[in-house]
Amino acid sequence: MIIFAALMTIRKTMSKKVGIVWFICFCLMAQVWAQSAKTVLFLMPFYVSSYDERAVNAAKSGKELNNIPSFQMMGFWGGAQIALQEYEEQNVPLNIIVRDITDNETKLQRIMEDRELMSQVDLIIAPLFSKPFQIAAQYAKTYQIPIVNPFTSRNDILDHNEYVYKLTPANEANPATLSFMVDNMPRYQIILYTDSSKKNVEYQTYLSYFNNHHIPYHTANSLQGVLSALRSDTHNVLVVLNQGEALSLTLSQKLLYSGKAVDPEHLLMVVPEKWITSNTYDVEYYNKLNLHFFSDYYVDFEDQKTQLFIYKYTQQFNTPPTLKNFAFQGYDVVRYFVELIRHDMDHDQVKVTPLSYYFSFDKLPDGGYENVNVQFLQVLDNTILPATY
Repeated sequence: MIIFAALMTIRKTMSKKVGIVWFICFCLMAQVWAQSAKTVLFLMPFYVSSYDERAVNAAKSGKELNNIPSFQMMGFWGGAQIALQEYEEQNVPLNIIVRDITDNETKLQRIMEDRELMSQVDLIIAPLFSKPFQIAAQYAKTYQIPIVNPFTSRNDILDHNEYVYKLTPANEANPATLSFMVDNMPRYQIILYTDSSKKNVEYQTYLSYFNNHHIPYHTANSLQGVLSALRSDTHNVLVVLNQGEALSLTLSQKLLYSGKAVDPEHLLMVVPEKWITSNTYDVEYYNKLNLHFFSDYYVDFEDQKTQLFIYKYTQQFNTPPTLKNFAFQGYDVVRYFVELIRHDMDHDQVKVTPLSYYFSFDKLPDGGYENVNVQFLQVLDNTILPATY
């Protein structure tokens, strides 16, 4: 009996020790978990304080709903939520902080001056307008936190701030991409067409890029000038730098029915994106004129990952994701940049393929990071596809 009692005492002592060891391990694991969890701060223009229920109820379409300030970024946030849920399913620890930001600069400054809050943050995602973003970016620089702007085209947000990531490519990306693509053609000539060269910033961008890189080109400032410049013995790369929809019909009709035969195999016509999305442009011109255009986004709806995202988003929010409501963009930004901070800002280690963006970042010598890849797309059999040459 004495021996049995002694054994029981030893067993109880060992159980306590094991329990203490497990408790210590649990605490250590919790501490490691807390240390390894990345924190993402979303500065979102939700305009909660100005929510207008009557305007919401009166909206007759998704387009009208998206025009209400409180809903303009809901799609972006919805896409971001799908991405965050995927990390949760993968047991990737993340701390998410969301702040509603409007044009109230005092409120924004109060948030950004909260040192206790900002000391925890590893990444700021801020789809804000220019002035609020610039304020937030200056604080991000002070705290040395990467900050992402998904939509602005302004280059000045990159100046003297190595922590800013600008996702919309600069205008120079278009001529750079075009010159790279047409270099694969055996013989070609580039024709730049505009009827308002002095006021056309994009036209001036093409001229500057081509001149600086010694790329030959022709210019035309009238429809007749375009027709005169076309040649039948080479590939004609016609870049239309006019935004007017009326011109789209006039130019297309002239090219097809002027009496001067235009072979689509010898014509590559680069037009403004709004021509493609316009309801006034006749679809018969798509294939006959070999239409191409530049866009910040492209979604392959045949891709399985895209289809899975659409299914998840539709199931959760009872509405399909679109580029116009920024759902794809919200998903992409979270997936890519969370991976980036998880890999110590090493882009080469990020293996995520975005659903809508095409990322490749260049760092300015004395500034932030700019995405330099623009989507160059073509219309083929009434379907939009990435251009290949």
